Amino acid sequence: MPLEEKLGVIDPDYAALLNGCARLGADEVRQIGELLALHGIAEEYIEYSGNVAHIPLADRVDILALKGGGLFNGENLDRQALASQIQELTQGPWQSLLPPVVVLSRGGCESITLNFTELALGLEWQWTIVCEDGRQLTQRFTPHELPESETRTLAGLSYSRRLLTLPPFLDGSLPEGYHRLTLQALALAGGDSGAGSCAEMQSSPLIVAPARCYEPSWVVEGQRLWGFSVQLYSLHSERNWGIGDLTDLQELIRLAAHKGASFLVLNPLHALDLRNPDNCSPYSPNDRRRLNLLYIDPTREEEFHADASLQSAEAVERRLNMQRRLQQCESINYRAVAELKLAVLLPMFLHFVEHHLALDSPRAQQFGRFVTAQGASLQAFAEHEAARWAGLAEGIDDPRFTLYTQWLAEMQLEACQRLAVDLGMRIGLIRDLAVGGDGGGAEVVLNEDLFCERASIGAPPDPLAPQGQNWGLPPLDPQQLRASGYSHFIDLLRTNMAHCGALRIDHVMALMRLWWCPRFAERGTGAYVHYPVDDMFALLRLESVRNRCMVIGEDLGVVPPQVREYLNSSAVFSNVLFYFEKYDGFNFRRPEHYKARALAMVANHDVPTLAAWWNCADLRLRHELGLISTAAALEEQTRWRGVEKRQVLQWLGEQWLLPPQWQGDCTLRPFDNALCAAILRCCARSSAQLLSVQLEDLALLETPVNIPGTSTEYPNWRRKLPIALSELIDSQTGRDLLSGFALERALPEAPQARVRSQPAP
Repeated sequence: MPLEEKLGVIDPDYAALLNGCARLGADEVRQIGELLALHGIAEEYIEYSGNVAHIPLADRVDILALKGGGLFNGENLDRQALASQIQELTQGPWQSLLPPVVVLSRGGCESITLNFTELALGLEWQWTIVCEDGRQLTQRFTPHELPESETRTLAGLSYSRRLLTLPPFLDGSLPEGYHRLTLQALALAGGDSGAGSCAEMQSSPLIVAPARCYEPSWVVEGQRLWGFSVQLYSLHSERNWGIGDLTDLQELIRLAAHKGASFLVLNPLHALDLRNPDNCSPYSPNDRRRLNLLYIDPTREEEFHADASLQSAEAVERRLNMQRRLQQCESINYRAVAELKLAVLLPMFLHFVEHHLALDSPRAQQFGRFVTAQGASLQAFAEHEAARWAGLAEGIDDPRFTLYTQWLAEMQLEACQRLAVDLGMRIGLIRDLAVGGDGGGAEVVLNEDLFCERASIGAPPDPLAPQGQNWGLPPLDPQQLRASGYSHFIDLLRTNMAHCGALRIDHVMALMRLWWCPRFAERGTGAYVHYPVDDMFALLRLESVRNRCMVIGEDLGVVPPQVREYLNSSAVFSNVLFYFEKYDGFNFRRPEHYKARALAMVANHDVPTLAAWWNCADLRLRHELGLISTAAALEEQTRWRGVEKRQVLQWLGEQWLLPPQWQGDCTLRPFDNALCAAILRCCARSSAQLLSVQLEDLALLETPVNIPGTSTEYPNWRRKLPIALSELIDSQTGRDLLSGFALERALPEAPQARVRSQPAP
């Protein structure tokens, strides 16, 4: 029976690929495996059960095709394409004197691999390093005097791979930062001019990174801090415009700092596509380097109050009526919020053009410095957005409108971090960097040579998703990323480390490998593609130190041991979740046994709230949505939840924190404030140096903000908090729920400090 009949309805091209792979001989399979390895496409991985899972050859070849390396015409292997691709990837690096980028790490080997032809070995060469601060270091050398690591003969030419070790530089070593290394052939050792080298002159970026990420003094001292996790858009207030904004964030900072909190963990603040405002997931943004302008509070800006058209009685009444309607909605109406804010931001921009840009006022000069500091990537984003609005909204189709609104958003976010530090918060804001961007978004479209738009980031099959997961986010091509000198990755880190004390990196395993799958067609489940992990972590450490920004890696789920090693050696905090912290999949981990260098979360946006989890509301909702397919499956999962709840009660009892009214078998008792306070206090005893609690759990909400695996089935990323911040945190109930944190994580008085300055990107 043909394979396509066995598997049901699948893409015809994939069916042909399956049949073609089934007909391959052993030597062809070996050659294809060699090519796949050169592309970093993995043959196997450790799955959720701990077993080794082998990835079918057809799925790996399919991923190669998505990268542009197709090997099959229908069911027939293109042997010439196979041979030429192997030749290009194996011979290309030898035929280049320098790699496309050189990344060195402090404390590691400061040597560079160079490739010379036999004739070039006898030439006299000179290397020159131009540091980013303008300093230069130069030295002459003869290649045949360098240690040889390997040789190769290609097209009749003999190549020798030599290791150039750089000498100490000025104060003892190369300075950390972004430099330029140039190699130039001078003459034959005997004095004659030479030719025939790989290149008479070649230059590459030279990046020197520290051994560890930024570690503030409280980390080294072992202090244990706590804070809140907040979905900024969900904040409720009587003054916002139907969505939480950066003024709401300032109010939360004041309340949190007064309670003794040291940080706020935010959702990604990335720019969304306001032409399609219902695509509102912060983890599928338009561009991860830019901010969501819906978080701007227009009333904080000079232009809002100065523009007469916005302050007329009719305009004020119309705006207030719309604000009230949007505030009363239980869910965020992104389309209406976008229309309201754009209708105000546009006149503000036109006023700014007429009264500031045209006159080159001090405010206009401040704006100009921001645009210059952000560089070409912001300008490209602004032009892209203007082109998309062309003919739809006059004024918004001016690139300067995007520059202006990004400036406002950055200034307001910077003010939030400055306030947090001034109020004594040890970290302040913790921002979140999503693993990818929307396939049609500006980030991908403007960097199409770096992204594989036919592929998608996802996850391999597991019990909850037996067909695997497809997140619809195009992945970066590791070869193209390295060839570009990692400029895009560096830009991502710099822009997201601005105006915060720490950066949480979603799915930090992506620095080593990502699961790629076909983005659209019904094809294979995908394969892991590996990334230059040493370079990626080195760049992360460098930007962390330069920006004085801690790093937290979201490492939930199945994590390769090598990733844990990189996190530990690079001083990157882990991210753990109360629900999953168990010794054996059964018994909850004692608080003192939590990993110290970690951000422990009681719950987060991808799991049910405490109240929903205890009351099994999440299971009933998943059954209603078809994610739990049968009544029998619902009953089985509810039974297991009862087992977990008994374990939680035992966990609390062992810590002498179980409330009297919860003694005995109380698994069917509804969740209440007493049990919530006990769980929060027990988590506060955790040895993890960072601990966050969701605002939703203080309100005992059951409604989730997001249900993984859904899109149109459930209104993700729209649910608001039902009460104002002051009532949530400063009420008697809020004080009772948070009292355990003050007892378990009491800190000495924090010194007042001024916000750190942000280095220019």
